[in-house]
Amino acid sequence: MSEADLKIITDGLRTDAAMWDEQSAAIGGVAHKVESMRMTRIEAGLFQIIFTAYDSAIDQISARCTEGSSRMSEVADALIKNAKAYDNHEISTEKSVEDAY
Repeated sequence: MSEADLKIITDGLRTDAAMWDEQSAAIGGVAHKVESMRMTRIEAGLFQIIFTAYDSAIDQISARCTEGSSRMSEVADALIKNAKAYDNHEISTEKSVEDAY
C-alpha cells in the first residue's frame, strides 16, 4: 500500500471519528434536555395518574441517551486507534484493527 493510499485511509478514519464525537456530544445534549423535562407531582396537577409512567419514561430516555453518548465516543476512540496503528506502520496493524472492536 502506498503512502498516498495510507493517508487517504487514515484521513477517512479520523473524519469518521470526528463525526462520531460530534454525534456523541449531540446525543449527550439530548439526555440533558430530557432531564429538564422532569416535573414534580405538584406540577403534574391533574395528570397524577400518568406521573409515574412519565417519570419512568424520562429515566429510560435519559439513560439510553447517556449510554449512546458513551458508546459513540468509544467508536470514535477505536477509529483513532486504528488510524494511529496505520500511521505507525505497525506490523500487527491487522491484529490491532481486529482487537479494536
